[in-house]
Amino acid sequence: MPRPSLALPTLGGAQLWADRRWRAGWRIQRHVLTGHHRLLDPQDRRHASGDLVACEEALRARGLPAAPAEVVVLLHGLGRSRRSMRGMEEALAGAGHTPVALDYPSTRRGLDDHVAQLSELLAHLEGAERVAFVTHSLGGIVTRGLLADARWPASLTATRVVMCAPPSRGAALARLLDDRAAPLFHAVMGPAGREVAAGPPYPPPPVPFLVIAGARGRPEGYNPAIPGDDDGIVAVDETRLEGMAGHVLVSSIHTFVMNHPRAQSATLRFLAGEPVER
Repeated sequence: MPRPSLALPTLGGAQLWADRRWRAGWRIQRHVLTGHHRLLDPQDRRHASGDLVACEEALRARGLPAAPAEVVVLLHGLGRSRRSMRGMEEALAGAGHTPVALDYPSTRRGLDDHVAQLSELLAHLEGAERVAFVTHSLGGIVTRGLLADARWPASLTATRVVMCAPPSRGAALARLLDDRAAPLFHAVMGPAGREVAAGPPYPPPPVPFLVIAGARGRPEGYNPAIPGDDDGIVAVDETRLEGMAGHVLVSSIHTFVMNHPRAQSATLRFLAGEPVER
């Protein structure tokens, strides 16, 4: 039986919890260290805790509706949380989409672990038949892994992908930090950070995809340690990926690329099948 609790506020997950189930904005999460599970409502308040089965029972007891046939999954970047995608989430909802904003412990596990976690969640996303992805930074690399994973659910069709500020071909800054400050870099960024430094191991998405990059609009960019124009973390050229349907530049640093009005409007146009810049 689940251990019921008062609707206690939480931080929503951050780097210590991994989403395993999603239904109507409610999420079941697993603690990355203890294996403990909890059930959160859309406001990140805890309503039950225990093991996975117990929390699934508590979730079913609420009689929440299944997901619609079409959803848009949002994946945040390294060291961030789903809250960082709030602006994009609101833009998507305002355009009639059903956003599914998820948390994964980006600094605590490697890329393949993130792919496994999210593959399982998608396999249990009842009602969904078609899914698009809108991502920031590392979330784009994880999405590439998801779409290449043999565990991708046969009942679910991927449609389109929008990647904001992705280190599509690795990141020179990450390689620099890995070389000159390895202990600190590894402690802060974790296994996934090291993998990004080495270069993403996954192929480009097999569906139409758009890349949105932050830029200063000058040859030198924001960060003198990065060759060419950049968003302070990732070079514009590092975001490019073979086969992309478009490449949109917005005047923004890395942290806020997905919040830029031009990034959000380009995302909505692309998901609607409208032409975008290349």
